[in-house]
Amino acid sequence: MKKVDLLQAPIPGQSLTGSPKNYPWERPPEMVEVKEVVNHYIKKIANEDVMDDLAITFKLGADLQTVTETIMTTGAMKGLHTVDAGMLAGPHVAAFIKAGMSTYDVPVKETPVTKADSDEYKHKSRLALLLEAELEKVAPEEVQQDEGLQLLTDMQETLETEQPQEEEPMEEEGITMPPKGLMAKESV
Repeated sequence: MKKVDLLQAPIPGQSLTGSPKNYPWERPPEMVEVKEVVNHYIKKIANEDVMDDLAITFKLGADLQTVTETIMTTGAMKGLHTVDAGMLAGPHVAAFIKAGMSTYDVPVKETPVTKADSDEYKHKSRLALLLEAELEKVAPEEVQQDEGLQLLTDMQETLETEQPQEEEPMEEEGITMPPKGLMAKESV
């Protein structure tokens, strides 16, 4: 755990003693109207290079809500617009991004996975593995004759189809990715 030196931390009110308008968000914003903010981002995002980069971001698993919020927060920090104008422009910008990604045939997740979704996925995965382990012990002929085993087989198949399939990483020709993880040490 990193030690924090409390004597070096800023004291309450210290930011009020510095020069006024020292940071972009302390100055008046460049755009005030929500329509201006929406038009600014749509013009910026409509650039083909920007759309290509966004497509890569979504292919890597980013979600629309996080991307849009990050774009809006960055704009507010740079002094382009206020936080509230960014919040009001966000849904329009998100809709434009989603429509743009459909031309790239890139699936776009709306929101990040919630804790409840993650927990449910873990429980279903665990159940599917338990069912698979038990059914491996039984001969296929027994499964066809026993209604209970048939029910377990059906449950396992349903759980497997509900699980999101992990995409294999795309490999480009001539580029090999180094092994990752604790046990990925190369032998000399």
